[in-house]
Amino acid sequence: PAYHSSLNPEKDDTGKEVGGSRCIANVALLPLKSNFRGPGPKMTGDDQDIIDESLAYFKANVFFKSYEVKGSADRVLIYLTLYISECLKKLQKGPKKKD
Repeated sequence: PAYHSSLNPEKDDTGKEVGGSRCIANVALLPLKSNFRGPGPKMTGDDQDIIDESLAYFKANVFFKSYEVKGSADRVLIYLTLYISECLKKLQKGPKKKD
């Protein structure tokens, strides 16, 4: 089983998400640890934000063929995992340092 985000909102008896963060186009607008103003809410405390979770779970989640989305925060985690893998591909193609 893949690692799921701890930022997923809880679900009620009907399966609808209750509480949690706002959703825009079925994607969660999650708090970020940042000193800059932006559209997302600011995270308070020392908990992991979605960026920290995606970096921590990247190595484990990248090996799974399928991933069950259990909430809107999982969808963001999938997008960030794909973005990290694209960034790594671009870095791999970059200029090589000659010795």
